[in-house]
Amino acid sequence: MSDEEGFDKDRAERLVAEDVQQVVWLRFRRLTSSRLCRRIVDARAPELPEDVAEKKAEGVASAVRSALGYWESTPASLNAKILTRYYALLQVTIAEQVASPEARSDLTEVQRHTEFGHGLSTLSRQDLPFPQSLQIAALKSGHFFEYCRYRNLDIGRYSFDRRPRGWEGLATEEREKLVSLADVFRRIPELQPLIEECLGLNPLSFHVGHASKNFGRKSAPAPTKITYAAIYPHSRSVTRAYLDTLGLPFRNIQEETDQTSGFRYFSGEVEHPSTDLWWNHFRSYKSGYCGTSFIVPLWGIIDDPFILHFLALYALSIVVRYLPSRWHEIEDGSLDDIRTLIEHYLAIVDGVLPRLSVQRITNARLRVVSSEGMNAPV
Repeated sequence: MSDEEGFDKDRAERLVAEDVQQVVWLRFRRLTSSRLCRRIVDARAPELPEDVAEKKAEGVASAVRSALGYWESTPASLNAKILTRYYALLQVTIAEQVASPEARSDLTEVQRHTEFGHGLSTLSRQDLPFPQSLQIAALKSGHFFEYCRYRNLDIGRYSFDRRPRGWEGLATEEREKLVSLADVFRRIPELQPLIEECLGLNPLSFHVGHASKNFGRKSAPAPTKITYAAIYPHSRSVTRAYLDTLGLPFRNIQEETDQTSGFRYFSGEVEHPSTDLWWNHFRSYKSGYCGTSFIVPLWGIIDDPFILHFLALYALSIVVRYLPSRWHEIEDGSLDDIRTLIEHYLAIVDGVLPRLSVQRITNARLRVVSSEGMNAPV
């Protein structure tokens, strides 16, 4: 299962360009046309009444125009860039819901949820350094909760009835519902090489591939087979014992050493039907900024990079808006290492989220390749 799981497998769009990022943005901008959005709505839900489809198409185009209005403002300051990216992503989630085949989903319906707020909250722990100290809480009302429900993610047991006011007053089971900004960063695959350097922590996403110990193996015909997955750590402190605590979809994890390069990695077993490919039996993600990766699910259920970005940008927007002393430390003080992490992260946001946004709104896979690449037409 790839990060494209859930998209209409019969609908795919392939683009070829010398400048891959430019053509993705051009494709994104096409969604500002209500006439073109109408074709998307009709393709996803041809049975909708004319007036409903037209209203949905206008709503999608309006939300996308708002998203691009934020995204294309190109602010020079880091704090303004955080805010514009968060509000751009918020508008994309609105456009995605309105574009769905559900007849009731239009701007008016989504507004009923956004009127109750973002659906998220933060609090600070005094016993941890930033960004481990910044804790994110999901609420049972507002936009985030309803968006997760739209994505068929039941986060009710991990959400709060009302906004928690402080760490000290929370019971143990309530504290376990919170997730730190650091733990969100640790799950973003493109940040794997920076996590240990900037946070002093192990990542919660891992580059995976086909292990060399598979080569030359022969097995008798059987309904199921074992394929070895290679897990490539970006940190020397990642151990087998650590990996065993994460509930990875790989059994019997062992430490390995590449005989040619001496490179250290891990291997784990994936059991799957003999007639199917091994990588179809766990959810993976890949972008132009990272290799194929597995994300340790947040709360055991959220491994969607798009939602992880939404959480990270929301938390950063809180720091920018309401924690001026902390922001000063990040920009000019003792947390300047975190500033470099945030700068790198925002470059990733601009690099990967436009394509993900187009895919989620159109519900179709978007393949974009370089004109000089191996996958380009001759």
